[in-house]
Amino acid sequence: MSEIYAAEGQKGLDREVIRMLYEYAELRGSHKSLDRYRYAKDAPAARAIYQRFIDQIDDRYGQMDEADQNSVWYKPTEKAKEYRAYERDMREKMYSEIAERCGEYDRKHKNRDLGR
Repeated sequence: MSEIYAAEGQKGLDREVIRMLYEYAELRGSHKSLDRYRYAKDAPAARAIYQRFIDQIDDRYGQMDEADQNSVWYKPTEKAKEYRAYERDMREKMYSEIAERCGEYDRKHKNRDLGR
């Protein structure tokens, strides 16, 4: 995480946290630093972004023939390799788009804090 932050800043870190939350982690606790990630991931807008990208990934998978589909995770064919690259790219874009909501959260709360 430190390397990502050093290379890409807060946006890169937010994207990687969102990736973790979608792939293998969950938020626990009530510390206010977690609120921005809850805001980004749990809102209806995030679910819509997720569904849009997953639908595109599923459509690409459905366009492959059965032999290519069956080889996606074991001895992949060229089409299966192309699909996996496409899926990685789309997930990267999806996590980045959802992570942008962290910045939206920050802006809303900065404005709210300035009004006090």
